[in-house]
Amino acid sequence: MTRLTSSWDIPDVAAPVSDFGKTYRPFEHEGMYDFFKAARREEPVFYCPEIGYWVVTRRKDILPIFRDPDRFSASIALSPVTPFPDAMVRYLQENGFGAEQTQVNCDRPKHTRVRQVAAQFLNMKVYHSYEPQIRALVTDYVEELKGRNRVDIVDAMTYELPARVLFLLMGIPDSEARKIKEWADNRLLMTFGKLSEAELLEAGKGLLDFWRYCQRMIEDRQTAPKADYASKLLEVRDGDDSVLTLNEAASLVFGVLLAGHETTTNGLNNVLLELLRHRDQWERLVAEPDLIANAVEEGLRFSSSVIAWRRRALEDVEIGGVAIPKGSNILVALGSANHDESQFKDPEVFDVARKNAREHIAFGNGIHFCIGAPLARLEIRIVLETLTKTFPNMRLVPQQRLDWVETIAFRGPVRLMVDLEG
Repeated sequence: MTRLTSSWDIPDVAAPVSDFGKTYRPFEHEGMYDFFKAARREEPVFYCPEIGYWVVTRRKDILPIFRDPDRFSASIALSPVTPFPDAMVRYLQENGFGAEQTQVNCDRPKHTRVRQVAAQFLNMKVYHSYEPQIRALVTDYVEELKGRNRVDIVDAMTYELPARVLFLLMGIPDSEARKIKEWADNRLLMTFGKLSEAELLEAGKGLLDFWRYCQRMIEDRQTAPKADYASKLLEVRDGDDSVLTLNEAASLVFGVLLAGHETTTNGLNNVLLELLRHRDQWERLVAEPDLIANAVEEGLRFSSSVIAWRRRALEDVEIGGVAIPKGSNILVALGSANHDESQFKDPEVFDVARKNAREHIAFGNGIHFCIGAPLARLEIRIVLETLTKTFPNMRLVPQQRLDWVETIAFRGPVRLMVDLEG
């Protein structure tokens, strides 16, 4: 079952707290890249007492963590950063909440078995078979935008679009898009955010509704299969619990109904923001659309939608010359690694023609590399191709305040005002 307790529930370990550890604000994103730049130079591995994590900022230290799942467990990847109240844990348990660890927060050998099943549907061939339908969806949104000028592009397009794309694969009607987005937002803040006890207690009701929805989907597909993800899981399972249990199938649906669109929504918003902030780069894409695929990679590198991920040390380890005890929580700063000067020349420059942009690790690395990465890339590329062609003069509304998703891991503006016609 998914860990309902906080990832803080480990034995006390003595950890020196430096100035970097004291000043790091994991839930605040303004100034984050400047902070990490200094950390990479002065203290690339430090302990943050606010969240109880060792923070690792250099690419060369992060990659070995991802590539060594036998020493660095993924089990805490979806544990709540802010402890769940005991009353909420009891409420979920007493009402049948049974989501279990399957992919992103699962270790071998179970991870290998479950991912092999999921990958029979979640793969590049299947994703690209949906390209005509994705293009049609994007076109529909753009047609709705025509004739308007000043809009919040998040509300008008990028908030809902990735969910509707995912629903094509999931066999979910469009009428349920907003409800599932609300459930997913709720779960994201519960897992990675800093909610009050009262907010968590209320959010627990939505989490239970979300889980029950996924259970019902699996129950429905057993008697009425479709050409979708849940049905494929059941087909591969073929009644054999040693391949996949019904609860694991529901848990896989529960996982993808969060991860399959939230990161893409933030990725779209981030790349649009940076392209319009760096106006010459937007104009270059308008003139040279062949650069759009590489611009997607540079956007993922420069402004990653997932800025940090989590691991737990299964034994005493040394990272970047720092001794870290067994049982310690580790925050790998993907956003920092994607700005690492040792890998990217002039990393603070946003360059849609950057030759090694694809060397970012915005989708992680190793056995837990994001299974939906090809779909996210495809969606962002199609959106950029369509918007640069339809609204070549699109600009940011000047002097607008940007508010960010307040979580430890996900980063994206919650509102982005643009003038479509310039």
